[in-house]
Amino acid sequence: MKINVKIILPIVLISLLTPFLSGNSDSENKISLDEFKKIVILENGRKKPLDTFAKNILKQFSGKSKLNNKSAIQWFADLLFSPEKSHEDKIFLINNPEVLTSMGIQDKGGRGRFSYHELSSTSSKLREMAIAASRIKDPKRSIVENEIIALYNKIYIYHKLLGTFYFSFPSKDFIIKNKNVKENLSLSENSENFTFFDIASKADEIKIIRSKNFDSQTDTEREILNLVNKMEQWSKFYRDQPVTIIPNIKAGKETWESPWDSLIKTFNYNKPPSAELNIISQFINAYRSHNSELFNSKIKEFRELSSKKIPGKAITGKIDMEILYNRIDPFYKSEFFYGFSLLFLLFSFIAFKKIFYYSGYILLILGLLPHTYGIIARMIIRSRPPVTNLFETFVFSAWITVLLGLALELFKKKNIGILTGSLSGLLLLIISGRYALEGDTMGMLVAVLDSNFWLATHVITITVGYGGIVISGVLGHVYVFQLIFKKGKKKELLKDTYQSVYATQAFGLIFTFIGTVLGGIWADQSWGRFWGWDPKENGALLIILWSAILFHGKLGKIFKELGFSLGSIVGIITVVLAWFGVNLLGVGLHNYGFSSNVASALTIYIILELVLITGSYIYIKQKNP
Repeated sequence: MKINVKIILPIVLISLLTPFLSGNSDSENKISLDEFKKIVILENGRKKPLDTFAKNILKQFSGKSKLNNKSAIQWFADLLFSPEKSHEDKIFLINNPEVLTSMGIQDKGGRGRFSYHELSSTSSKLREMAIAASRIKDPKRSIVENEIIALYNKIYIYHKLLGTFYFSFPSKDFIIKNKNVKENLSLSENSENFTFFDIASKADEIKIIRSKNFDSQTDTEREILNLVNKMEQWSKFYRDQPVTIIPNIKAGKETWESPWDSLIKTFNYNKPPSAELNIISQFINAYRSHNSELFNSKIKEFRELSSKKIPGKAITGKIDMEILYNRIDPFYKSEFFYGFSLLFLLFSFIAFKKIFYYSGYILLILGLLPHTYGIIARMIIRSRPPVTNLFETFVFSAWITVLLGLALELFKKKNIGILTGSLSGLLLLIISGRYALEGDTMGMLVAVLDSNFWLATHVITITVGYGGIVISGVLGHVYVFQLIFKKGKKKELLKDTYQSVYATQAFGLIFTFIGTVLGGIWADQSWGRFWGWDPKENGALLIILWSAILFHGKLGKIFKELGFSLGSIVGIITVVLAWFGVNLLGVGLHNYGFSSNVASALTIYIILELVLITGSYIYIKQKNP
């Protein structure tokens, strides 16, 4: 019986990859964090689950979304509830060995991750270097100086996070042995170790003592006031904490506070802690005593109480969707599929051509599934079109290039679609992952971008155009390599490849032109002028002009197939300059994307491409004069 590869392969691959697609769970943790990860936090104007906050922090610190086999939320829970355990976690990524040398730390082989314990001994030295580096203007700073500042900021944030729940931890500052003090404050007689929260809860008793004149105070009351003085010192140190999870509505204005800031406010007004703070203290103690059931019930109670304070602001569905999005990690899975699609396609050139070809084809389609889910999920979570920042331009362009690759393969069926789609999708997602390390990729928009209409027209259209130009350039590479390395009859193969280069270049030009015109209309509405020679506008114009030169050169018979294909590779360079140029220059009305030290990588890439273009042209002309 003849086996139908087209039917059997999808079934086998899907059955093997289903566990991978389902994502990871936190079931191995002793205490379930299913409720904890759903707590809503406000950061930089956006409400998000604590799960996302934890993942972003760990990525910023370590460049990874997991710590060994521990999920980000597990690491974050340990950091908050058992901070003493986190000092040995190797979470601080240092890329440049010169940073270690400057800090006086022995170089262990260059780039690596270090624990707080390893870095803490040189914290004073790091602070001095960070202050000195910050006095230098950003464009003049070296890579080492920028990394020193970044490392100092990471450790500063780490310190802040360490103290998130210290108010509920016993401290030597609040050891009480005097029975009279315990009696006056209605504290347990069987304990000597108390917390900031224990004493703050006795606001009514403390208020009476504070109201007395010094001469009328007893020794016991003065000892209590000494405790209060220590609490005031703590209040100065632990204010302005980053974990803002307590919402408030006052005079119609919505504000969010950290537990510390809320507790300090009530303490300063001689009021007992709020209901939310009492619940927080209870779930802190439940976690530290390993009581999973009580921990989750109190977390749920806290979430329900918090949601009632924000009428009409129910976001439970989006929070659940964002947690699922985090668990699936769709773009990482797409990278996996695109990488193996490319690998299987390359195997098909060596052996088992049919099996590996269809495996690569199916894997490319499978990669598109989580990729599409990720884009749609982000649109629903943010209530925005798919492209609002630089990270999303790469993700969306990758999606476009994969679609174009599949379309090419559907019509051509000569490997070229799988090759270009998988390669482009993989590379663009890898680049997007680099930008994901810089913070929340779903952050709030700057004012000029806060328009769903123009985001859904100008930005999407021009990003689709970028995708078309990129896939054309990738196909241009394929054409050149086929011309150099392909032996035997290759006239028909080169003709098919060139047609694909031409068609995708035309596709990219049309969408880039339309997107640029729409951008001009948007600029006229936002800034009162259609065109202002802004760097980003110039970048889009550069793409259009170069693509137009290619088509005019072809029509004027200046460029033949080789010239057009090499020109399409230059087209990728123009797109890359338009993508990154504004961020490197740091000027212009469009300077609202991520910033990153990419100048060196960009320069190297452009030089390599120019060398490839020049060398290929000379070699081919010498071989075929």
